[in-house]
Parts: sequence; structure tokens; C-alpha cells
Amino acid sequence: MAIDNPSVRLPLYRFEERGEQIIITTKSFTMTICKKGFRFGFRQPACGYQVEPHAVSGLRFSDKEGKRLYDATHTKVMDWNEEALHLLVENTEGQEADVRLAFGGRYVRFDITPSLPGAYTIDVRTAPMSPVYGLGDYGSLIDTVPTEQPPARGKLDVQARDRANLFGYHRSDMVNQGTNMRFLSNFTVYPAHRFAQVLFEEGAKRVAFTEKENKLGASNVARIGSLYYFTGTMREIYSDYRNVRIAEGYPDKKPKYEMFRVGWEAYGSLGWNSYQTEVEEALRQYLERGYELAWGVIGSGFWKGDRKGTYEGTTTSFGIWDDAFEEGRTDGLANPRFPDVNRLKSFFAERGIKLILGLRNHVKAPEADGGFNHPVYNGPFAEEAIQRGYLLKHADGSLLRITNAQFPAGTVYVLDSRNPEALDWFVSKAALWEAQGFKEDAMLYTKHYADGNWNQLNAALMDENYCVIVRNSAYGVPGDLLRINDTYFGTGEGYHFDQDRVPINLLNIAASGASNLYPDITGGTPKTDPSLPSYQNYFVRNAMFNAVTPGMSLGRKPWEMNHPHYEQCVKKAADWHNRYAPYIYSAVLESYHTGYPLAMTPLHIAYPDDAATYDLINRHTRQYEWMLGPSMLAAPLFGNDFDTAQSRDIYLPAGIWIDYETGERFQGPVTLHGYPMPPSKIPVFIGGQGVVVSYDREEDACYAEAYPVAERGNCYTHQHADGSSVSRVRHEQEGWNPQTLRVEDNVSGQAAACVHQEKTGSFRFRLEPGRDYTIRGGK
Repeated sequence: MAIDNPSVRLPLYRFEERGEQIIITTKSFTMTICKKGFRFGFRQPACGYQVEPHAVSGLRFSDKEGKRLYDATHTKVMDWNEEALHLLVENTEGQEADVRLAFGGRYVRFDITPSLPGAYTIDVRTAPMSPVYGLGDYGSLIDTVPTEQPPARGKLDVQARDRANLFGYHRSDMVNQGTNMRFLSNFTVYPAHRFAQVLFEEGAKRVAFTEKENKLGASNVARIGSLYYFTGTMREIYSDYRNVRIAEGYPDKKPKYEMFRVGWEAYGSLGWNSYQTEVEEALRQYLERGYELAWGVIGSGFWKGDRKGTYEGTTTSFGIWDDAFEEGRTDGLANPRFPDVNRLKSFFAERGIKLILGLRNHVKAPEADGGFNHPVYNGPFAEEAIQRGYLLKHADGSLLRITNAQFPAGTVYVLDSRNPEALDWFVSKAALWEAQGFKEDAMLYTKHYADGNWNQLNAALMDENYCVIVRNSAYGVPGDLLRINDTYFGTGEGYHFDQDRVPINLLNIAASGASNLYPDITGGTPKTDPSLPSYQNYFVRNAMFNAVTPGMSLGRKPWEMNHPHYEQCVKKAADWHNRYAPYIYSAVLESYHTGYPLAMTPLHIAYPDDAATYDLINRHTRQYEWMLGPSMLAAPLFGNDFDTAQSRDIYLPAGIWIDYETGERFQGPVTLHGYPMPPSKIPVFIGGQGVVVSYDREEDACYAEAYPVAERGNCYTHQHADGSSVSRVRHEQEGWNPQTLRVEDNVSGQAAACVHQEKTGSFRFRLEPGRDYTIRGGK
């Protein structure tokens, strides 16, 4: 075929025109654009993976009023430079759009700008692909919904999806709207194709993963400026996505070790009605029973005012505690609820528990605008924010009014965290609470198209060394933990009562690049009779599930079940989580540094070449499995059958796997049909890199546990709790004979003292920060 334009070679890419095709080659992929319809596809020559072009058009854009979409018809090369190729694309209505393709090694960025100013709908698409995972919180929802309007105040009955695979899914107005749509991301990954995509946009996002198209888009926009397609291995894709996310203004923040030990939330014991005596008594009882707690959340009720009154305070009544008696209260709670704040803070500090308070990013509006701001209960803060211009506004300069919040009642105004002065002001006021951290929340059941407005606030709190539990965010997690939306006891009566939603929700967020995840409070809320047998089964299964995720908390008192065995199971789960917190935190840190979701890796991400992993995550077989760090495969028995199920089919990928408790050894790939999972079982198999790290409380030291599963040459890297020290354990053994195997301290050259566990075959030795170790011998 004749070449219309000679090949143009630039540092990051090379392109040429061949008749009706534009062929772009980078070191990692070839992108081919059919000029007719701007139909584009990708091929990765090194591995053969391919993404086909859409059958009709790769680009659709509307008239400038956004009313109707028109397919692209013609594509023309305009110019180029070292960074980007500039194209002009025309649609069926004769409208034109500038398309700039910028290449970054393994990815390409699309910048699409219609030639005339307007509020456009723009869709970019390829041929369909499956399986597909990710989509943040939206990845927990059913494929299609009758309406995309936000839920009515207090109405949370949105249906959860059946499986993790998102094929069949579509939305036309993806945006934060509170309740179960708080972590916003349209990042999606295609493990079978070694491909991923994302569009950074805070307005109305459009997605479709159907039999007709694979689509990302937006509506009511002047342009699409940051749409990316990624190629490569899973680790390369997530690394590039991390770097791009930082460049686009959505960085993560480095998590703190304490938050990956077991915590406690008052909401699990008291709901929204927290008060000091019960908080202190609950924590005292936990500690007396031997539970180790690193942090505690009081999410509500610490502010001044009657809990049944519309004029009560809020989390932004900064420093105004409910610490004085007040006549006429009707809420039936202690009066005051927190009579000795200094004692409360000392109580937490003396026991080594971080005090974390709830914190929302909005203030009550004055009564003249439909709010219930009260000078005594709320203080001067709303007035200050209004006068200084610290609140979100519409394009016409009027204040953004939220009237559909779950709490507080009435109109509220929202902090503009993109305003540096507003951000500094808010953080300085939050300091008046004198807490060690905050659980961010909002409960604004309204689309106000500012998905990233929480990111800067949470990041600013992290920069001040607060512990931060994130509830609302876009693309990244600028906090210690990302908590999914509330989980309640039930068997699927609604989204929050659907136990199968929980793993699907978590694993699609993990596929979105966030793995410092927290699945809500063990045991749910205190609304259920603890003597109910089905609730007791739920409690213990929930505890074992939560124990093998990165974040875990308690709330409801396990001893209230009056079931000693089940209470022992709950404590066993909590103790196990604390024991392996160093190992979990090391995985969290590697996730932070690399972007790869190592702390909670779906098996379809960890083993992308294994098609048997693609459909494990579904509510029918309930094979809810993931890698917890590089050496543990978690396979908890959980779902809406918690009350009856006693076994699961467990899939183990290629490699050697050892049941953590029994020591039984398996060679994968294999499915263990009907594998027994009693309530007391730690649902973990050891494999992968074969080294885990535990904490010995009595010795205040970390120990490595090396199992006979990893091949020679493998190396486990452990990042210690101080966040900087590193230790490595390298496998150079010739076998696993306990008589001849030894672990060498690479600093001293001496053999480290080891304890051999006959049941599992593992060796346990002390792991000193900054020292490396080599496993040798074993013939």
C-alpha cells in the first residue's frame, strides 16, 4: 500500500498514514485509527493482546446544546510535535472537534475539544470487551437503573449487582450523590486484554460496557481533556495510572500503621446516640476482655443540643462539645452527653487509643435560607465561611444550597476545598476538637458535580498528621482507610442489608486502584437482638471476613450474644488481624508507592492469565477470594447464606498453597469442592511469595514466617511500621529439609534463631528493621 505521508519518528511515538489508516507506534503498543469514523484500536505486539475498534465510530459528540449525539465520519492529520499528534475529526452534522493524542510510553491521553463553545456530550469508544472490573462505588450497583436521580432523604434501597464483572453495565450521569455512590472513579481494567481506561472528570460521567460498545464519556462539558488508555502488565498499568492520577490532581496520601490495627466505632454500639459514659464503658469492657484497640471513632452526638431538635450542633460546630446541662431536653439521653471532655481525651490517650471524630464538609445555613443555624449550638463558623467566600458557588456566584442531606436538617452550604484559604480555615477550626483524627462523611443526597471536593480536604488533614477515614473521594484515596458504605445485618432486603454486596463492592474498588479498604463495623449496627441465632451467625462470619481485609473495627459487644464460642471466634478474628497488621501494612505501603492494589488484590488482577479467576466473584457460587498482600489468599465464607453455609468451593491458582490452620498442602490450579469452613476458621491459604510477618506483643517485635511454597530466587520485601525501614527475605534454599535449612542474617552473616512449625512446615525468625535475610540449605 502506498504511504501518503512518510513515517514521522519522534521520541515517544512514530506515525504514518497508509491510505485510510493512521498507524501510531510506541515502544509498547500500536494504535491504528481508521479515518472513516475515527475508529481506533490497540495491539500490543510483545504479547499479542488486542483491542478492536468500534464497528461504527470511535467518537461521538453532540450539538453545542448537548441534545443529540452524532458519529464521527472523517479524520485528518493536522500537525504533530514531540508530545502529541493533532487530528481534526468531523461528525455527520459537519461539526468539527480537535483531537490531540499525547503518548506516555505505555499509555495515550485523548484531549477532545469541539470547535465551537458549548455544553457538549462527548463519548469515546472501542469495540466491546469482557471481563471488565473497577468503577469505584458504582461497581457495586446493578447494570441498569430506572432512574439516575439521587435517593430521597433517608431512602437507601438501591439494588446491588450480582457479580464483579461489569459487562452489561451503563450509566449516563455518574457523580457523587451520597449513600452508596461516594468513592467516584470510572477507571476500569480488562485483565484478559492487558488494558485499562479512565476519564478524569468531575461532572456527569458516562460509561457503557455492553455488547455494543466500550465507552467513556461526559455530558454538559466544553471538552474532554484527560481520557487515558493504558496497556501493559497489571503492575505496569496500575503504576502508570498512579502517576497519571497524581499529575491530574488526585494523589493518595501515605497511610499510617495504627489504622491497620483493630479499631472501634461507637456507631456499632450506640448508633447516632453516642454519649461519654457508654463510650468509656464499652471501651473499658473490650480492653478488660483482652481486645487490643488502636483507634476509636465517635461519629456523632458530641456536639451541643437536643438530638431530637432541628437546632442541634454538627461536626462543624468546632470545639463546642455537649458538656453542660440544658433544660428542656427531649432526646432521653444523658444531659449533658459529654460532661467531662478532658477526661474523655485522657481516657483515650492513657490507653493508647486514637480519638477520631466524625467530620462533615458542610455548615448549616441561616434560617432565612431554610437552615437551622444556631449561634450557641453551631457557633460563628457558618457566618465566617459565608463572609469570607469559603463555600461552593454556582457559576452565577450564588451559594450552592443542599436541601436533601441526611443530616443535618434544612439547608446546608458546602466548603469549597479548592480554595486554599478556605481549606486552611477549615483545618484550623477542626483542630479545636483536639482529636487525633477524623472520619470524613457528608450524606449529601444531591448531585452537585464536585466529586473531587473532598480530596483536598482529606489530604490537608493528612498533611497535619491526623488519622483520616475517607468516605467520599474521587479517583484517589488521600487518607488512611477508605470505608465502604454501611453494612447491616440482613439477607439482601436492600443494598445495605445485602452481604453479597460487600465483597463485590470492595473488590471493584480494589480493581479501581484503591486497596487500603475498610469494610465497615464488625457486627453491623445495634438494632438487632443479639440473642437471635441468625444474627449471631452473621456476627461471627462478618468478623472473619473483616479480619482478612486491610481495615477492621469492632462496635457491637460480642459478649452481648451470650454465646461464648462465638465470642471467642470474634476475638480470634480480631487478634489475628492485629497479629498480622505489620504484614498488611507493608502491603498497604507498597500499594501506596506503586499503585498496584497489593493490600487487597482481586484474583483476576493477581492472575490475569488465569481465565478461571474471571467469574469467581458472584453471589451464586460466592467464591469471594483475594490476595491479602503477596503471600496470603483470603477465602472467607460470607454472603447472604451466612446462616446456613458451612463450606465453599475454593479456587487456588497455580502454585503451592498451604491451609493456614491445618497445614494441608495443595497444588494449584485446583478447586477445592465443598471445603469445610467452620465459624472459627481463619480463612487463609499461604502461597505466592511465601513469607508473612507477625507482631509479637509480649516481645514487642516482628517475626517473619517463611513457608515452603516459594521458588528459589523469590524475594519478599517488608516495609516496617515506621514507614521507612525495609527488610528482605530471599529464597535461595535447595529444599525444605528442617534439619539442614537455615536463615542467614545478611548483616552479621550468622544464622538467625528459628522455630520450625511441623504442621505447616514454616520457619519463624525475628525480623529486625533494616536487615535482610536469606533462606539457604534445605537439602
